[in-house]
Amino acid sequence: MYIDLFVIQNLIYDYLILSGVTILIGEKFNYPRLIFGLLLNLCLSTLAFIYFPIFLVFIPLLTIKITFNYTNTKRYIKSVIYFYCLSMFLNGVMNTLTYFVSFRVTMLPYVFIALSLSFVVTLIYVIKSRWVADQETINQFTHEVRIFCGQTEIKGWGFVDTGNHLVDTKTSNPVMMVPRGKLAESPIDEFLSQHRLRFWETNYSVINEESQSLLVFKPTLLIINETIVQNVVIGVVDNSFVEYDFLLQPSIVRNV
Repeated sequence: MYIDLFVIQNLIYDYLILSGVTILIGEKFNYPRLIFGLLLNLCLSTLAFIYFPIFLVFIPLLTIKITFNYTNTKRYIKSVIYFYCLSMFLNGVMNTLTYFVSFRVTMLPYVFIALSLSFVVTLIYVIKSRWVADQETINQFTHEVRIFCGQTEIKGWGFVDTGNHLVDTKTSNPVMMVPRGKLAESPIDEFLSQHRLRFWETNYSVINEESQSLLVFKPTLLIINETIVQNVVIGVVDNSFVEYDFLLQPSIVRNV
């Protein structure tokens, strides 16, 4: 192999492999570290290729450490294993592709195919990064909720509606919305009376509509993310929610 082909191939291969490791373990690139890691790896690999080829196998250990700056040993070892596995896989893919497209194994097919793979891997990384960011945003607004009505426990996921600022007119406590069907199949007043829970009507208004009443009650116990939350009342609504079970007022989870 010529030195120019080795340099180009090594640089692109390392980017592909590091991108693969990043996608598999859910890391995010620190681009200054990535560039420094690639350049250092290129220099060390070139020197090892010329003078000490046997040391090529140990260079990824330093590349992984520089690129990701791990302090967790298990995560570092896992990334190294992924790096070596992806290296063998990538070499197999490249050799297979160059064989089936009937290219001579020269610089042109390696560069063409490697750049194409780089584009695909980069696209996958960007899509996954955005998906992860969206999931993190969603998770910030989703909380595990446990409502106790006497000995009866109702569990589910509550979504924080930033536009919801409903407060009970009687107690001045924030109101958490719960679908009627989530509580009981029997009439709700019978269910609440059976569990000896206080309930009453509170007024609320919607834009461009007249003031309406909402049945609310004080639960025996309310736990959100394993934290007991007090001074909250439950509002019972007829409609159910699609992607979550309860609707939370922002002030309810402010200190959770």
